[in-house]
Amino acid sequence: MRKTRSKRAASRHDADVLVVGAGAAGLAAASRLAAAGRGVNVLEARDRIGGRILTEHIDGCPTPIELGAEFLHGDAEPARGLAESYGMPAVDVAVRQAVSSRSGLAPIDDFMARVDRVLRRLDAERTADRSLAEMLRANRRSLSATDRAVATQYVEGYHAADAEDISERSLADQGSPVDDPRNMRTGRLLDGYGPLANALANSVRANIRLGVTVAVIRWRRGHVELECHDRAGGTLPSMTARAAIVTIPVGVLAAPPGAAGAIVFEPAIPALQQVVSVTASGSAVKLVLRFNDAFWNDERFAERLGFPDLDQVSFINSRRPLPFPVLWTTYPVRASLLTAWVGGPAAVSLSRLPIAGVESRAVKSLASVFRTTPAWIRARLLSTFHHDWINDPFARGVYSYARVGGHDAGARLGRPIQNTIWFAGEATAPEGRTGTVHGAIASGWRAADGIIGLSS
Repeated sequence: MRKTRSKRAASRHDADVLVVGAGAAGLAAASRLAAAGRGVNVLEARDRIGGRILTEHIDGCPTPIELGAEFLHGDAEPARGLAESYGMPAVDVAVRQAVSSRSGLAPIDDFMARVDRVLRRLDAERTADRSLAEMLRANRRSLSATDRAVATQYVEGYHAADAEDISERSLADQGSPVDDPRNMRTGRLLDGYGPLANALANSVRANIRLGVTVAVIRWRRGHVELECHDRAGGTLPSMTARAAIVTIPVGVLAAPPGAAGAIVFEPAIPALQQVVSVTASGSAVKLVLRFNDAFWNDERFAERLGFPDLDQVSFINSRRPLPFPVLWTTYPVRASLLTAWVGGPAAVSLSRLPIAGVESRAVKSLASVFRTTPAWIRARLLSTFHHDWINDPFARGVYSYARVGGHDAGARLGRPIQNTIWFAGEATAPEGRTGTVHGAIASGWRAADGIIGLSS
């Protein structure tokens, strides 16, 4: 005679599903599960939701300050669709770029064309994977030095990756953005990503526990037990469920036992360890600078630089070795904010400095780009905004990229472990969606739908 589980036995679990992490992926998964009638609890180590979304609003500033995720990349579904359903307006950024060189500041319209020339040389079928840097060295006679330098800057800036480490095959799998004009589309949510995270959280807000770190996940098929601590390291009651969705960044998954934010799986999951070994958490330093006026929009200032259309520029890239080689404005929104960005190995070095040192190097970079002095920039600087994602123990980097040998790591990480432990987050997003909010949301839905499908 077949035995059935009693309601009393089922009720011994704290929830049907425990979600670890209240970033975009965790909130998307939890809201999907709740809508399907599943009991869900979300455990978040920070004292806020959002994960690597961190939006600040300040009085007198017409646009939010994004210290984490900022842009809508490509079609950005499902993020764009969710924003529309919540009544959150978005604006497309006219990606007009300028280049700063020794000869001055000038418009540039061939940046992506140069990147495209390199990307088309990538081999998605290479039996022995190699790094982008190795690929560029192998093609140094057929690719110009400028094309190779621009491609390296693109990968270090856009992917926050080390060119000596990122997989050629992974970049080839993503293709070139030039192939589809929709992939070149870039936008922003006018009120920032923070309200989107809050909207995702609304249906499960009562089930989100902040300041709870998960130290150990003990599991067997159909059962998980999570050992939890508070922020001070004190032991909290363990929590149990039929399944867990783990949405922490890969940098935290790779943290050694005992490190802040690290999770131990008992028993260990060899497949997870293999995937994490070929996945890296990218490095970037982002500093948002607020000025007393948007001097770059001033007509006389632009004319002095010989660039009358400077007020319509979104991004400025430096061909000179500056501490912050990438700047961007809030265009088309008019605000007195500039963002300074550096990704890749240079960001790691910069992250070791105190914030005053980071700010000083940003000021020097702006002074160089705008052909003025650091004192002139400082005289107009009101404040700076920064979050150190590299040294944040619950992030340990900005977003993921595949190392050599890891071109399929995201798909592998997205596979459930005995239909009991599921992984979600931007690192598990397919089709070039890693490193994006929309990829994280889609991954959370994927994990939730997998669990829902087991009992439907």
